[in-house]
Amino acid sequence: MDRPTKEIELPVSGVKVDIFTYYLRGERKQIEAVMLESAEFEQDADGKPRLKKVDATYRSKMEDKAVLLAVKRLVDKEGKELPKTTETLDGLPAEDFDLLQASLPQQPKKK
Repeated sequence: MDRPTKEIELPVSGVKVDIFTYYLRGERKQIEAVMLESAEFEQDADGKPRLKKVDATYRSKMEDKAVLLAVKRLVDKEGKELPKTTETLDGLPAEDFDLLQASLPQQPKKK
């Protein structure tokens, strides 16, 4: 499926990013799955599920997954395409990553 994109330029690194304007349903499920996979549940005496523990890194993993799924491509100042990896994201200046995150497709408001 071909989706529309928008282009932003990251101010510090000069990297140009093509971002899809919306997520596919399957992509949203992948992002949400990161949180569910990070939680461990057990049953209490009444048989109800109770949260046992949560991997504290789930939030950054969800952020990375959301960015990687929304980004179509990254191109540096010299025109070289960068790999879509967490290592590439981690190498961005914090200001650039913040702008990139703010430019992601927004979840529609539930009525």
